[in-house]
This record gives sequence, structure tokens and C-alpha cells, in this order.
Amino acid sequence: MKTFALTTLALLLAACSSAPLKPPHAPPEPAPWKAVPADAAASGASAAPDAWALWADPALRSLQAQAVARNRDVSQALLRVQKAQLAWQASQQDQEPRPSLSLQTSASRPLEAGRLSRSMSLSAGLSYEADLWGRLSAATQAQAAQLEAQHTDVLAAQGLIRSQVAESFWTLAALAQEAPLIEAQRQGAAEILALTRLRVQEGKLLPIEVDKAAIALQALQVRQVQQGRDRLLQQLSLETLLDDSSLVLPATLQMPSTTLPALALGSPGEVLSRRPDVQRARWGVDVALAQQRVAQAARYPQLSFSLGVSTGGSEWRDWLDKPLANLAANLVVPLVDWRRLELQQAQAHTDVEAAALSLRDALHKAQVEIEQVAAERQALAAEAQAQAARLAEAQRTERLAQLRYEVGSIAKLDWLQVRNARLAAEQEAVQMRLRQALNQARLIKVLAL
Repeated sequence: MKTFALTTLALLLAACSSAPLKPPHAPPEPAPWKAVPADAAASGASAAPDAWALWADPALRSLQAQAVARNRDVSQALLRVQKAQLAWQASQQDQEPRPSLSLQTSASRPLEAGRLSRSMSLSAGLSYEADLWGRLSAATQAQAAQLEAQHTDVLAAQGLIRSQVAESFWTLAALAQEAPLIEAQRQGAAEILALTRLRVQEGKLLPIEVDKAAIALQALQVRQVQQGRDRLLQQLSLETLLDDSSLVLPATLQMPSTTLPALALGSPGEVLSRRPDVQRARWGVDVALAQQRVAQAARYPQLSFSLGVSTGGSEWRDWLDKPLANLAANLVVPLVDWRRLELQQAQAHTDVEAAALSLRDALHKAQVEIEQVAAERQALAAEAQAQAARLAEAQRTERLAQLRYEVGSIAKLDWLQVRNARLAAEQEAVQMRLRQALNQARLIKVLAL
């Protein structure tokens, strides 16, 4: 009874030895959207888990599925999930009884003289630590939160891979659409250069006009060389993303339609809550809080029990004659090492504050990123309207110039220049569609759809 009373007193003193835990300050509510109109945030296509199905063609979705299944970054993220799951399972084992089994043998003989004596022993035991203050369960909760954080890394890697595959795919499609336009423009520039030389020889143009026409032709030739390089780079990028050095792309690559479906952003809180980086930061706070509870509970006495059976002797038959059984209780009071415990608890508190700050930082950066992509989307929509008006004007001008050339009111040189201007406008239209498509891919990525 005296021992029990002393043990109870020690437990009570340890329980009162520190202040209660204080949760970190909650992050502020996200501010309303600034670059997104209120009606645009509430209207549009629903935030489906697979937003790519709204407007990506089957060939692109097939490549995205292959990349998600085979990409090395995604595979590494999945391995980190497996590692975190094993650590979580190991922490669960700490709350269960731990068996042990040992076999020992020894031989001894006096240095002066004597007979060699041997002895052998066998022992089996079972030990268990009573989780009085929740230290072991808090450690398991920390590992579980870490496991969830690793799951968010997988989602982030998959979203990034899908976006990168789409960007390379559409860039290749845009290059394929531009190639015949640039070739037609190059042929026209070559004719313009030849006609300019004739008119200079006739004295109808200044010699400087030949240099201008040659520069225009050279720029188109350089553009064709750059196109070949860009196609190779995008092909290599796709092969890296899909981990396939012999990737064969479809013969015809399609860009998305000119009218892209609108996506409903939703409220800032709803959007930010599904971002993997924000989710990871939230799980980081849970990890830090659980580890803080571990540091707090480490100040309290630790009570463990052990049950063992052992036997031994110099002969095998002695093992059944002298078996021993023991039952022990062990009480450890770590409060005597209070300096080390204070440092551990201060470090755990600092980790909680750092995790809370990281969460607020992740929320702010995520909202700013979404605002930037949404603002770019609106600017591109305005630019697309202006570019479409320019293309329509260039097409009307070309038709008028062709009619005037056919009736002989203008020279062929003038008509070729007008036609090249229309081809340049069509190239800009292709680039505008590509920019809008890439913006849409980034929007899906930052919205984690």
C-alpha cells in the first residue's frame, strides 16, 4: 500500500507539472475573389473531379492516364506513401504487447586448472507499456497525419503531370497547325524577294527594299528551324513524362475548340480546401500538434509491465527442474531530467507555430496563384476578341486585294504582301488559341480539379 500511495502521488505531481497545451491561431478566412467576377465564380461547369473530360480529346486523356501510371515522380510519391504507411503501422505496434525470446549459452573454466563448465538458458517474455497519458496514441496520430500529408503529395504530382502533358500535347498541335502557314508564307516571301529585285532593277523601288524582303524571308526560314527544334523538345518532354523513349504520337494532334468551357471557381474557402498544397499544410499542423502532445506526455511517469518465463542449467534435463516465472512493474519518472524535457517541449511548440505559419502562407500563395491565372484568363479573352477582329480584317483585305490583282489594278507583289499579312494573322490566331489552352490547363491545375 505504501508503494501504491507513492506511485499515485508521483503520477499526480507529474500531471500538474506543466501548463495545458494551447492550439495555434487559426488562419484567417480567405478574402473574396478580386480578379474573378462574382457571377463567374458561381457559374460555369461544375467542379467535377475530372475536369479534363469537359474539353480534352480522348488522345490527350489517354496520354495523361499513361503518364500518371508510369511517371517517375508519381511513382516516388507513391513510395513515400508506402513508407509513411509502414511507419504508421509500426507506431501502432508500440501500443501492443511486445514479445521477446532469447537463448543464451556460455562456457567457463578457472585460469589455474579445472574442468570446463557449460550452461544454457532460455527465456521468453512479454512487455507492455500502459499508455496512461496518451503519448503512444499521440505518436500514432502524428504518423497517421503524416501519411495523409504524403497522400496529398501524390495528388499534387498527378495534377502537375496531367497539366504538363496537356501543355506539351497542345504545343505540338499548335506547331503542326503553324507549319503549313509558315511554309506558305515563306514561299510568298521568296516570290516577294524575287519581284522586289526586278522592280529595283527597273528603278521602281529603292535598293533598300531588297534588304527588307530578304530579312523577312530569313526570319521565316529561322522560324521553320525553330519549329523543328521545338517539336523535338516537346517530344522529349512527353517521353520523359510518360517514361517512354519510343513514344508514338497520333498522326493528327488536335487543339481544344476556340470556345473553352467556363469553370465555376466557387467560393475561396471551397477552392482552397481542395488544393493539395493547402491540405498538406493542414496535415502538417496536425502532425505538429500530435508531436507536441507526445512531448507533453513525455514529462509524465511511464508505467510498463513485463511477464517472463526463464529456465536454464548445465544440462538439458535441468531446464524442467528449475523454471522461473517473473512479473514486474516498472515506473519511470522522467521529470528529474526537466531541462531536457523543457527543451523538447519548447521545440515542439515552435514546430506547431511554424506549421501554423506555413498553413497561412500556403493559403495566401494559393489564392494569389488562382487570382493570377484567372486575371490572365480574362486578359486573354479580351486579346482573343481583338485578334479575331484583326484576322477578319486581314481576310477581307486579302479578298479585296485578290480581286484587284485579278483585274490588274495592283501588282502581284502587292497581293503577295497582303496574303502574307493574312497568313501572319492566322499564325497569331493559332498562338492565341494555344495561350488560352495553356491558361485553361493551369487553371485546372491551380483549382485542383
